[in-house]
Amino acid sequence: MMPFRPPQLIESDEILLRPPAPEDAQALFDEMLSDAETMRYLPFPRHTTLDDTLAYIEESRRGWESGSLLRWLLVDKATGNLTALIQLEPRPPRAEIGVIISRQGGSRKRRAGLQVLRKLIKWLLAQPAIYRLYACCATDGPAQSAMERLGFVLEAKLTNYESRPNMGVVVGDSYLYVMTRSAAVPPATPAMRWLASEEETPA
Repeated sequence: MMPFRPPQLIESDEILLRPPAPEDAQALFDEMLSDAETMRYLPFPRHTTLDDTLAYIEESRRGWESGSLLRWLLVDKATGNLTALIQLEPRPPRAEIGVIISRQGGSRKRRAGLQVLRKLIKWLLAQPAIYRLYACCATDGPAQSAMERLGFVLEAKLTNYESRPNMGVVVGDSYLYVMTRSAAVPPATPAMRWLASEEETPA
């Protein structure tokens, strides 16, 4: 099977999605990956040096080359500030998606980022190779309501599923949220104008 290859560059009127680059390291470190509250419930350690973030960006580059780990930065086109980071791990017929949202920049930009994320999710699930999109989040974290607003359905509680290094906990429970497409429903024809489709009301 051919690797799943979504576009690297995607944009709306307000937001540009693109792979992280070495020149993003300082902003990515400052605005997300070193921030204690942003990283609190995530299953990998908070970054403590810029070298950690540079290694993360290099991992992203290799992931795009292999098609096994795809990361986009969401960049506010007006200011250049980072809004969020999306990670996709495609293993057709399923794919796992994860999101880190910057706590800086104001709620309006976070809403714009969520609107783009909604459309990306819709587009992903319409691709011929993808029938199941899923995400996991800590049961004691704040992400559940956002998952439901995005249209995901709670499928299960996973006991002792992920490490919680930033909470000093060896392992923690997670909720499994899913979005699926019936195999009986023909997939949409791939199109690069998906982001310019009908407007959706931000959460």
